[in-house]
Amino acid sequence: AEARPEELTPHVMVLLAQHLARHRLREPQLLEAIAHFLVVQEAQLNSKVVQKLVLPLGRLNYMPLEQQFMPCLERILAREAGVAPLATVNILMSLCQLQCLPFRALQFVFSPSFINHINGTPPSLIVRRYLSLLDTAVELELPGYQGPRLPQRQRVPIFPQPLITDRARCKYSHKDMVAEGLRQLLGEENYRQNLTVPPGYCTDFLLCVSSSGAVLPMRTQDPFLPYPPRSCQQDQANFNSTTQDPAQRVVLMLRERWHFCRDGRVLLGSRALRERHLGLMGYQLLPLPFEELESQRGLPQLKSYLRQKLQALGLRWGPEGG
Repeated sequence: AEARPEELTPHVMVLLAQHLARHRLREPQLLEAIAHFLVVQEAQLNSKVVQKLVLPLGRLNYMPLEQQFMPCLERILAREAGVAPLATVNILMSLCQLQCLPFRALQFVFSPSFINHINGTPPSLIVRRYLSLLDTAVELELPGYQGPRLPQRQRVPIFPQPLITDRARCKYSHKDMVAEGLRQLLGEENYRQNLTVPPGYCTDFLLCVSSSGAVLPMRTQDPFLPYPPRSCQQDQANFNSTTQDPAQRVVLMLRERWHFCRDGRVLLGSRALRERHLGLMGYQLLPLPFEELESQRGLPQLKSYLRQKLQALGLRWGPEGG
């Protein structure tokens, strides 16, 4: 007979969660079993175990159907937040990827007492990095939040360099090939590679484009959009009135095979989060899916592919670009 989730031990469920996360296996039935286990075993679980159980849900971009999942997590966070700061923030990071951050928990981790508690501890830097990302999520995605925020002096760049998975798989990446294609197509002065934009997202390739669609030399433009983004019409009106030709920023996003769950259809939570935030900050995103990149045979074909992608956005360059 098959064991029901509630009959299994936390150790077994953690092993299952780690296996799913490590191998990017987005198996709804198993992920629902993890969520159900959390609900029925709520009283027996501490935050150090819970962080491991919710990890695959955020990583695999899967919001459980279990109706008590969020109320259960909110109760656990309220009970455990002061006991294990890193575990608390790890849980919130998973929920951030799922776009379901609880206000009460945010108010706690942004409180002066919590921040003072983590300062000087071994995980201080990683906690501050995660808190910086959570603060960005509040800025961009939670207009109704009115609680405390992370002080400016405590903020650090979120992801100041390509993610570990990209560095580990660099020899399988299409980045060098795309960079060479862009160099020959646009000229190396007309794009930037691996540029980190505020508040700390590393972009694959960034272009500055005039309102008429002309690709502009990077040396003539500030590549960064303001952060926090201008959110009110008055600010935007003031900006437009003082800028004759405000440049748009276009980010070419490589979507490599390992940026997706194993089924190849759903972006991993961290990737979806980065793209979502860059879009909310005002960057125009141009995804380059791995299926399309893998089908290009040689540099001439890749250049033709990139040309079509850029022209589909109305971009112009070279002598005809002005």
